[in-house]
Amino acid sequence: MPDQQVINQIIDRVNDFNRRVRDLEEKLRNLNARVNTLDDTLLEKTSNISDDVQSIEDEMSELRDRMANLEVDIKEINREKRKFVTSTEIEEIENYMDLMSPLNSNFVTEKQLEKKVAEEKISKEQVERLIDRKLKSREDQ
Repeated sequence: MPDQQVINQIIDRVNDFNRRVRDLEEKLRNLNARVNTLDDTLLEKTSNISDDVQSIEDEMSELRDRMANLEVDIKEINREKRKFVTSTEIEEIENYMDLMSPLNSNFVTEKQLEKKVAEEKISKEQVERLIDRKLKSREDQ
């Protein structure tokens, strides 16, 4: 009988060891499943990040191209701008137009001038001085 008791104890221990081994195997399978899941998640995230980085690089390249085009356009606008008339040039043209305006000026015909010169017996130099004085007085206005 004592042998039977020792055998029962050995059987109990073997059963206990078997149960522990099965528990450890189950934990190992669970850990493997978790590692596989983490690995899949990591690969997916890495792929997504690579896609995002590529997308950002593409957008940056597009922005560089657009900036280069804008710089070219700005240079072209500056070249065209030089062709425009400035406000001082417009004022100068307005002054000349005012000076030459038939509405503001008293013009005489050539015959009227010759008649007046003959009547007053004015020399050509006197006429030129008179014209110069009139022009200067207009410019001063």
